[in-house]
Amino acid sequence: MSSGGAMVDVVVRLNVEAGEEARLFGVYLNRFVANHGVEADRFADVPYLMIHTDPAGEVDVKVLTFQERTAAQAFTSGWSQARSGLKTARTA
Repeated sequence: MSSGGAMVDVVVRLNVEAGEEARLFGVYLNRFVANHGVEADRFADVPYLMIHTDPAGEVDVKVLTFQERTAAQAFTSGWSQARSGLKTARTA
């Protein structure tokens, strides 16, 4: 990181159901990364975001590791809204 400050990993764990929710997660993740490319460029020497999946039965646990707290907060807030929209559409 160019600022010279110590980096802190911000780890976010999200339960993502198979099917529609998993597809929505993929679409949301792609859009998030595309929209935050300028921020990611500041972390040229380290990954801006790392993701892996831990299978946990009927849901997958998506483990996202961010290098910036504001990016983690933006991601979780946006994902919460996207997920709420999907759940609302299911009940309509």
